[in-house]
Amino acid sequence: MWIRLLLYACMLPPIGVALGLGRRSHATTAIAVGVAACVVALLWPRARRALTACHARSRVLRVADAALWNLSLVLLAGEATLSVASRVSNHPLLASPNAGTQARIEQERQRLLAFYGASGVNARSYNDTAWSPDPGDAFRIVALGDSFAFGVVGYERNFLTLLESDLSQRIGRPVEVANLGIPRMQPKEYLQILLDDGLALHPDLILLCLYTGNDFEPPVNSSPLDASNWRVVGFASRLSRYLAEHEFRAATAPPAGAPTSGASTPAFTEDGYLRIVEAYVPLLRRERAAKVERAMRETLALADEIVARARPTPVAIAMLPSEFQVSPPLRERVLARVKLEEADLDLERPAREARAYFEPKGILVIDLLPALTTAEAGESTYALRNSHWNERGNAVAARQLADALEPKVRELAQSESDSNRSLPGQ
Repeated sequence: MWIRLLLYACMLPPIGVALGLGRRSHATTAIAVGVAACVVALLWPRARRALTACHARSRVLRVADAALWNLSLVLLAGEATLSVASRVSNHPLLASPNAGTQARIEQERQRLLAFYGASGVNARSYNDTAWSPDPGDAFRIVALGDSFAFGVVGYERNFLTLLESDLSQRIGRPVEVANLGIPRMQPKEYLQILLDDGLALHPDLILLCLYTGNDFEPPVNSSPLDASNWRVVGFASRLSRYLAEHEFRAATAPPAGAPTSGASTPAFTEDGYLRIVEAYVPLLRRERAAKVERAMRETLALADEIVARARPTPVAIAMLPSEFQVSPPLRERVLARVKLEEADLDLERPAREARAYFEPKGILVIDLLPALTTAEAGESTYALRNSHWNERGNAVAARQLADALEPKVRELAQSESDSNRSLPGQ
């Protein structure tokens, strides 16, 4: 029994992760209970003898014991095998769940290139045309964002492409909007993308697109007590996504020789989509959990760091609402599932907090919620069960952004023109 208890102590982390079902608090509780049982058994001989006798008599306990041992060994063996494999191969499926920011970005670039092909994205896997290092006479805006910026409607109908055209017509000067959106990214990755690619484009303005959904999710915990941070769980999750994407590509592949649009609009099932949207509710509650408040502060702090790293280039922040905020019918279905009332929500809270944080610093914050809510009353602005804007939503967002950015772009363009005229020889 002494040896058994010692081995149990070594196995407590994987057992705790398995019993915790992906939640750190559950895993911590399981480990705490296991440690307490081991300590009591070691220090109290009668308890140790009772445990030994109970183990010998109870078939159920022996089966449970064997199951936990096998599960622990499988987890540990899987972690060791994947760790060795990741040193031999750099395949995205083998990346650590806690891989560095640049590694995550590069993994997503590889996925996009494999999914859309070289004709669907540019050389850096962005949903945009190639850019020259020097913008020439064009006023260049670098846009940072996730799948909202990347879009699901194709390059020509993307709100950033429409914004480029609209602003060019309004100010009578070429405006170039470089779309640096990459799906699955969050503010920490936006900062890295700005440093890697954005600043090298010599922008006149940076547009940071913050989605009031997963851009404000609670911070990812790197603790090994979170099952999502184990290689075996990460590998299984990536493999599942890879197989689903492979099946989707096969089902939706265009005929040979047909042009590609650079984007697609797959829809989730009703239940699957509602489960995704449920995750956005905590951010919009009037009474927030501490971890949600912490996530909000962390996102704003990362956005502030983007502003600092971009200087002297000015930054504007666009708050992109979720369909949950915009669509009353969707909101009603989700609230019924989470057993909340409309009065429990403050739909404008994220944008209001962003304005309170940034506007005193002279940063323009653009809230797209009012315009999209008004447009949604007439016709849907989001793709079917997809959480991204359809063509109409992209058009509404582009128009609202152009209205808000036009004075800023005119001011900056005029300032640049005056500066050029003041240079010697001009």
